[in-house]
Amino acid sequence: MSEASSRKLKYCVIGKSLPHTLSPEIHMAFGREVYDVCEFADTDELAAFVNGREYAGYNVTIPYKRDVIPMLDEVSEEAAAIGAVNTVVTEGDRLVGYNTDVEGMRYALRAAEIDLYGKNVLILGSGGTCQTAKYVCHTGGAVSVNVVSRSGIINYDNCYELTDVQVVINTTPVGMMPHAYEVPIDLDRFERLEGVFDCVYNPLETLLVKTARKLGVKAANGLLMLVEQARLAHNLYQRAVGLPECDESMTVSVAAKVERERRNVVLVGMAGSGKSVIGKRLAKAMGREFVDTDCEIEKSEGVSIPDIFGENGEAYFRAAESRAVEGACTRLGLVIATGGGAVLDERNRFFMKANGVCVLIYRNPEELATKGRPLSSDIEKAKRLYEQRKPIYEAVADITVFNNSDLDSAIQKVLSKIGE
Repeated sequence: MSEASSRKLKYCVIGKSLPHTLSPEIHMAFGREVYDVCEFADTDELAAFVNGREYAGYNVTIPYKRDVIPMLDEVSEEAAAIGAVNTVVTEGDRLVGYNTDVEGMRYALRAAEIDLYGKNVLILGSGGTCQTAKYVCHTGGAVSVNVVSRSGIINYDNCYELTDVQVVINTTPVGMMPHAYEVPIDLDRFERLEGVFDCVYNPLETLLVKTARKLGVKAANGLLMLVEQARLAHNLYQRAVGLPECDESMTVSVAAKVERERRNVVLVGMAGSGKSVIGKRLAKAMGREFVDTDCEIEKSEGVSIPDIFGENGEAYFRAAESRAVEGACTRLGLVIATGGGAVLDERNRFFMKANGVCVLIYRNPEELATKGRPLSSDIEKAKRLYEQRKPIYEAVADITVFNNSDLDSAIQKVLSKIGE
């Protein structure tokens, strides 16, 4: 089949609720021109779709990876062993089911240098992805594989009795946006821990992964797994119609593209340093939406920030600020300007960095705008405040840009450093 003819073939992802799926973005990056999202309320709707045979191939996600199996003409040996299909391909007049999640997980573990051979593995969660993880562990030479579930023999209270755990694989949705400030387990209690793999990929750095890295443990999220399984599914589609396949090198480049386009740019720094003005112009230059958390607070409270401080005090304002920061940072692909003191809260810092690159906008304290700033209403107050916050600003910043000359220069520096 020619490539021109293949463009007429339709492909999609199917599931129950897919408002935030990355599948279209990823498959189009691999060269697919038509890739839809199809949602079904129940298995009756799923069966009607399968029997309709409108699509040349489709990816299957929660909760239909098991349900689709009896509706197909054939399933691969690996998919049958796992009991889950995530890719369906029309091959001649037959619908064939495959599971590319297995190789996707193997690829991501290799990339993170997490070796399962001879290791004691703890899998969190007992759903469909758990079956994939168990298969990967058993075929990868793990010495022991234990599954933690809320009501299982091994649960989240007694799992710490397994003192020999070396690798943890999280297959639960705990830690996924918008509930990202959660971990399914206390990693610090496993003294022999060597590796953590979190199947969650939103946020890009989950709290579980962040915690593992602080402990000096190898850790990775599920983005590479997601992209590699998509590449393998894409190749199954291509193979079925006799078209060229994508090699493994594309997985890293597509993952990097997805991460780059979806990672927020979060501006931090003192009040009056120019974050809002730079943010607006930066968003326009990048073709992104701009969100100012101070504006979001005023919108939700119905009064100005000086009035919030005057009427309700700083503690009340900080609580409103945390809600605004979390609300903005749980979205993707934005330019976000934060308030000067937003970095003081550890939870805020987590959300800023979980899906974002933090850019410190620095301006000489003598040049900071002070009008309408409750905590830095004059230059001397601004200087003292900056000295107090400086270590936190520097710790949270991935990039520092000086805004002591013209705005255009500062914006170009931000764009340049983000590109790097």
